Amino acid sequence: MKVLYVAYATALASLVRGDTVSTTYPGRCLATKDCAVYGSGLECIAVDSNTKGLEKLSMCIPSGSICSGQIAGSCPTFSSWPATYRKVMTVCAFTVVENCDKQIAVTVKQTTTGSGSGQTTGEGEITVGDSSGSSSNTTVECYKRTFTANNENKTVNGIYKCLDARKYIQENLGHITNLTNSHIISCGGDPTSTTPKLCSGQGTCSPKTAFVQEYECKCNAGYSGTLCANVTSNVCSNLGQCGSSGTCVLTAGQTSGTCTCKAGSTGNQCSSCDASSSSACNGNGKCDSGVCSCNSGYSGTLCADRTSTGGTTDSASSLFTMVTATLSTMAAIGVMIFA
Repeated sequence: MKVLYVAYATALASLVRGDTVSTTYPGRCLATKDCAVYGSGLECIAVDSNTKGLEKLSMCIPSGSICSGQIAGSCPTFSSWPATYRKVMTVCAFTVVENCDKQIAVTVKQTTTGSGSGQTTGEGEITVGDSSGSSSNTTVECYKRTFTANNENKTVNGIYKCLDARKYIQENLGHITNLTNSHIISCGGDPTSTTPKLCSGQGTCSPKTAFVQEYECKCNAGYSGTLCANVTSNVCSNLGQCGSSGTCVLTAGQTSGTCTCKAGSTGNQCSSCDASSSSACNGNGKCDSGVCSCNSGYSGTLCADRTSTGGTTDSASSLFTMVTATLSTMAAIGVMIFA
């Protein structure tokens, strides 16, 4: 009976692990050790979302300038994942740390330009100073930053982490409403939308530098422009960036590589349709000069996304159903044997 239990646990772990390295979810991980299958120099980074079924997402991305701790860096991109995930737009957010017992002070030097009615006050040099709180047996460390807008001040003990834009807006993680909205707008999004699209889906909405209040798009490799709308090369470094019909294949020993396109797509970042292919526009539109015109009910660069309001069965719900069914079947077997 013990053997049956071990077999049950092993089968479940294999099911989840198989999905982790699936080409359907390029870069998916449970921990940094899982990233070795994709290449070297990668870390498993989580994105917090409050969308049902997508509360915790993790992807392997190049280590270095990652949004974490005091680093206002980059987050995963999900353009190569199934349609449900492609709605996740990442923000490098300064989030509250509960029970922080070591606060590292962040001071901002105010600057004044102009004179009279044209005088404006802004932020200048930022200094990360000494810590306060417990100096021994520290369990939680964070940074103490005071944000200012519209004559309102808000002091936050926090760190940077990756969030979905929808959660960022709903929880006001600019900490002052005017700042939250301005961050989303700076990255091309609409703060009143339930599905704001930031940085053309190919970058992270992030502070210009650590601890500043102004945000901008930090584009994935191969993209440029204020909103990351310009495709400049076929280089990729984010495993989820090559669109709905591409895969980022990293060069051995490197943290970057090139996009490899599936049938029906072509060009840098697999962003153009191939009119000579029967799979052009995923069979959901017409390809003309590399550009798709989607049929009714479909959208996206390559017509890969359903826009109809009817019931949908995407890979996320399919995975959940598969795991649930497997658990139910194994549980039933266990009941029969132990009864």
